[in-house]
Amino acid sequence: MILACQNIEKSFDGELLLHDVNFHIEEREKAALIGINGAGKSTLLKIIMGEIAPDEGQVILAKGKTVGYLAQHQEIDSQLSIYDSLLEMKQHVLDMERGMRELEEEMKQAEGEKLSRIMESYSRLTQKFEQENGYAYKSEITGVLKGLGFEEKDFNKMVSTLSGGQKTRVALGRLLLSSPDIILLDEPTNHL
Repeated sequence: MILACQNIEKSFDGELLLHDVNFHIEEREKAALIGINGAGKSTLLKIIMGEIAPDEGQVILAKGKTVGYLAQHQEIDSQLSIYDSLLEMKQHVLDMERGMRELEEEMKQAEGEKLSRIMESYSRLTQKFEQENGYAYKSEITGVLKGLGFEEKDFNKMVSTLSGGQKTRVALGRLLLSSPDIILLDEPTNHL
């Protein structure tokens, strides 16, 4: 079990929206939540994300697992390019890369025990960088963008100039690059 909802209940203005909601999702399982407008689908997703609290019941997420959420309506109006908007999701990798370059410069000037300490730090950072797929982050971003229907000639377009559907695809790309264990898509046909 990677995610479970137990006895979820939620009311708004005295009107019961969700009652006795119970389900669980296993690792690698795909699930869909289907219902008429106003049935509480988005509310349940927001409860799972912790954006709103249930009146009763609980959401259980397996230890160490992460959840990513793409809301039905996106509020993305970035002043970045499409590519740079996705690159933001790799900031930790960029920081590691910058740290490696700084340590390389320090190694040029160091000797003896100081050099040994710097080399140990460099080795640990390089290993972490490799674990985060640091040497391939650019091709990963390109692959995600192309997979979402963007052409390379569009990568430098400003997100703020895009249509609503294109902005949603940028948001989906950012979500995919964050590599959550569970992805929740509210109204997925609007995104895909």
